[in-house]
Amino acid sequence: MDANFETKRKEIKELLKKISKPESNTNLTETKEKFKDLIKDANPMLIVLAESDLVNEEGFSPDDLKTACDVHLELFKDSIENPDLKVPEDHPIYTFQQEHKAILKMLDKLRKLTIQAKSKGSFDNITEELEQINVLAQKLMEAESHNIRQENTLFPILERHGIEQPPAIMWTEHVEMKENKKKLLKILSEQEKYKFDEFLNLVESLIVLLIEQFGAHTQKEEQILYVTALENITEEEWNDIKEECDNLGYFNLEY
Repeated sequence: MDANFETKRKEIKELLKKISKPESNTNLTETKEKFKDLIKDANPMLIVLAESDLVNEEGFSPDDLKTACDVHLELFKDSIENPDLKVPEDHPIYTFQQEHKAILKMLDKLRKLTIQAKSKGSFDNITEELEQINVLAQKLMEAESHNIRQENTLFPILERHGIEQPPAIMWTEHVEMKENKKKLLKILSEQEKYKFDEFLNLVESLIVLLIEQFGAHTQKEEQILYVTALENITEEEWNDIKEECDNLGYFNLEY
């Protein structure tokens, strides 16, 4: 692993410690701002590894890291709810942006439901929460249509314009996120294999990872993929993209 990666990992870990233990931090607001700046363009695995270090090496619990996750989620929410890139409402990119908002809401709701379930103490007490978690996890998989439409409409046209690297990176990240959604569904389907705390900790850790991956991925789409697309794709090609997206179909933004 390169030195820069390890340096950032240590910096993130130190800030996570300060955010997660606010009683020992004299300037929490300033620390949160530093954390936001550091993670804004960071590889999501950096945050995951830093959190893992704190849990495995320094005795932090997943609950200790809730505040830090909330800060990161707040950052993603702001950029996704209020994208810098503005397009007309009938533009395909506008639809992709609306879907980003819906997907992040699903992930946020999943995390809140899991935290709520953890406070109930036993499987017998979380029937309602588990039902909602399962429904949302399935909805999250249905939202794969967002990626499928991009892969089958936007990416090929960009490649025709000689722009290959951004679509290739986005496609790889789509695959990684889909695999983690599958892992989440698998754990939910095998609940009987786990103890209560173990089960919900696994579910929550996967949801947090998906939030990190999705937030970072969406920022790249907004700042690189869509900007590049708007600079290179013709109006006629955007019309073709819209028509093909309509043919492929959309997932329901309500849940």
